[in-house]
Amino acid sequence: MVNQTRGSLPSGVRAWLFGLTVVGVLMGWVFLFSASYPLSAAQWGDAFAVAGRQFRFLMGAIVLFACGAFLPLRWFRVGAFFAHGAVLLLLVLTLRFGVSVGGAARWLAFGPFQVQPSEFAKVTLVLVLAWAMGQWRASRLWWQKGGWWLLSVGLWIGSVVLVLLQPHLSGGIILASIGAATLLLARMPLLLWLATFMGVGIAGYSVRHAILHPYQQKRWQTAHGFRWGDERRLHYQSRQATLALGAGGWFGRGLFQGRQKFLFLPSAHNDFVFAVIGEEWGFWGSVGVLAFFTLLIYWALRVAASCSDPFLSGIAGGLGFWLWFQALLHIAVNVGLLPPTGIPLPFVSAGGSSLGSTLLAMGLLVNVARQGEAEQGRGMGNGVGDGRGRDRGTHLSRHRPRDRRTAKNL
Repeated sequence: MVNQTRGSLPSGVRAWLFGLTVVGVLMGWVFLFSASYPLSAAQWGDAFAVAGRQFRFLMGAIVLFACGAFLPLRWFRVGAFFAHGAVLLLLVLTLRFGVSVGGAARWLAFGPFQVQPSEFAKVTLVLVLAWAMGQWRASRLWWQKGGWWLLSVGLWIGSVVLVLLQPHLSGGIILASIGAATLLLARMPLLLWLATFMGVGIAGYSVRHAILHPYQQKRWQTAHGFRWGDERRLHYQSRQATLALGAGGWFGRGLFQGRQKFLFLPSAHNDFVFAVIGEEWGFWGSVGVLAFFTLLIYWALRVAASCSDPFLSGIAGGLGFWLWFQALLHIAVNVGLLPPTGIPLPFVSAGGSSLGSTLLAMGLLVNVARQGEAEQGRGMGNGVGDGRGRDRGTHLSRHRPRDRRTAKNL
């Protein structure tokens, strides 16, 4: 048999992913409390108002992590299409019944709770595209492959458009990037992926004026206006964020000692929480945040590379890419490379939907890593087999003792 198995998975990768989850949750809550207590005290008279609410969200997010980590992966394979279909329905309902904040309807209210469906769409889009690519690779007829390809592209584009119509520019950009990464890491052939990516990109660019709102186009056109003096009022947040990062120096002012969060920097507990981290922990603290997410995507890609099943490799690679790419976009906004578009920092920024989807993704990563380690334990990682996830070792014939006839039997 031709060796088609992927790279070996180091032992202890589950411990690494679980450790990163624990560190992200604990440090994220500390960072959030430091960034939010001035606003909480001024607006609600309780320094723990935002951080306490985030702690309550954490209890539900831990349940989602457990579901992602311990439920059988075949359940996610079977339910991927239906889960993403439910999220798409919620996105449609958001356009009609969504709670509007700042001119954008991104939340659905269920009694006292509000849910942001676009955050969970990041997880379900990865699941459904990985599932569709698994079906594509299992198909043998060209029209079957064409049907699965059309379904994949349709779900990808439909998800992005529904989020852009809220309007939610950053969410649409992230979903578009997640879809492209998942299709590639779920073993779509490179030439087909390039053709699909270029076709979708050209189509999106040609209709950008019909989708983007005027204020979004203005924001992108003047992304660096705060440096030159024109359109300064549109970039007050970016200017204050860069001031905070500059004041942090090499080692920062110290935990809880930042100044910009005292109502000088809007959204310090959400869209600009990295600026608060940079002010209090300095350059090396900022590098630590980058190192954290770089280590996360490193292990996610190692897991993806070790999986022969395109569904599993698509999940691991797509979810790891999402968390890393979203963190990079958040940091780029905070340092002034991109205009403010409402991008939360995973694990840190306030919001129950963001935290819940992040921990669900980490649970799925741990689950896929456990599956990869189990396959290697059964002989999948020894460089033999057909790479389709059904092997239990080599395909050599068993030793069969010969029935040698003795002389007295003749």
